[in-house]
Amino acid sequence: MLAAFRYRMYPKPWQERLLKSHLSRLCALYNELRDLKINTWREKHASLSEDELRQAALDIRKRDEGLQEKEIHSQVVQNVATRVYTAFKNHFGGRARFPKRKRERRYRSLTYPQSGFRACGKVFEEKNRTELIEKGRLYLSKVGFLRIFMHRPSNGRIKNLTIKYDAGEWYAVFVCKLPDQQKVPIEGIPEDHVKGGDLGLINFLTLSDGSSTECPRYLKRSEEKIKRLQRVLSRAIMGSRNFRRLALRLARLHRRVTYQRLNYQNQVIANLYKENDVVILERMRMEDLLRNHCLAKSIQDAAFGKFVRKTQFKADMLGKWFVPVDPWGTTQLCCNCFEWVPKDLRERRHRCPNCGIDLKRDENSALLIRRLGLLWLGYAPGRGVKTPMEPEPLPSLRGMASLCEEVGSSRLQSWRGRHRAFFFRN
Repeated sequence: MLAAFRYRMYPKPWQERLLKSHLSRLCALYNELRDLKINTWREKHASLSEDELRQAALDIRKRDEGLQEKEIHSQVVQNVATRVYTAFKNHFGGRARFPKRKRERRYRSLTYPQSGFRACGKVFEEKNRTELIEKGRLYLSKVGFLRIFMHRPSNGRIKNLTIKYDAGEWYAVFVCKLPDQQKVPIEGIPEDHVKGGDLGLINFLTLSDGSSTECPRYLKRSEEKIKRLQRVLSRAIMGSRNFRRLALRLARLHRRVTYQRLNYQNQVIANLYKENDVVILERMRMEDLLRNHCLAKSIQDAAFGKFVRKTQFKADMLGKWFVPVDPWGTTQLCCNCFEWVPKDLRERRHRCPNCGIDLKRDENSALLIRRLGLLWLGYAPGRGVKTPMEPEPLPSLRGMASLCEEVGSSRLQSWRGRHRAFFFRN
């Protein structure tokens, strides 16, 4: 599996100016290759392949002095062609919008795919002499040595390096190939090491054992500062020194909110896998949730989709299990008797008229998610153990209730009892 390790860099002033000039030239090359691909299709109805774009980048590099070998490393220039090809591929694959022309202030990273850099502690040869990189220093071709703060070791074999500029700060992102971790045998995992979780806006994560974590709402905490700074920025002259200074302050404020959210999610995931071997969460469709304009900002502030992806990545990294389930019906069905109990968002308690259970709404959802994940993993008798990474539909409650149940009717389908039996066997 691939993992990214990001470290803060501290280039000297002349190195920072050099890196910014490289980004400016690479941005112009990106726009030229993009226009070339579009014009080729309009004139000849032919699509340029990745190799043809690389050859076009090589031809442009030969006649542009700013892109020649003595100025920018050759593989950095070739990587721009790969970015253009990938942008169009993602668009026609339905994963991204149509590629637009890049502005210089929007083009903020360059990549060394294979060579042109040396990581900390490795030996390299230059001009017939061997030198050793000192700890905390990174060598970049055509740039030289840069000071870097490596707060943790980078594991695995380094595949590539990306230099990124973000709101006045420079970062080095190493993409490393990590060895695959052996999964913990599912048969030997005790049931108290299996947790189901329900995500929400009041409590960020509610587990099946009743514990919960508060939703921090970092964007809401900083919203007044952001609004005030945006009002001041709107009155500044665009492009002036004061405008750039205010825009940088605003970007740093947004970055601070992002880092707070990232740090909080990392802490929650670390505590989640500290004592658990199987984590079962609902995989929500964010595009559907964001249609609710009353809650869209709060949902984006919570970043549920990013949290679920990070939880799955951490499970693969630690050799543990992660099971995503379909969230449909997890708030309306009873976790004990599997009865349909309709309730709106204002009701925070689950009271089942059939079995009489009374507990928190989120806790009921977490217990139901856990039972659904255990059923799919093979805890029920007569079923083999399956791997959550198999290309199968997500575990779902769909089909276990009729359409009339969704509007509050108590009528059940005649065959629902067969599905209920699987849950009661657990």
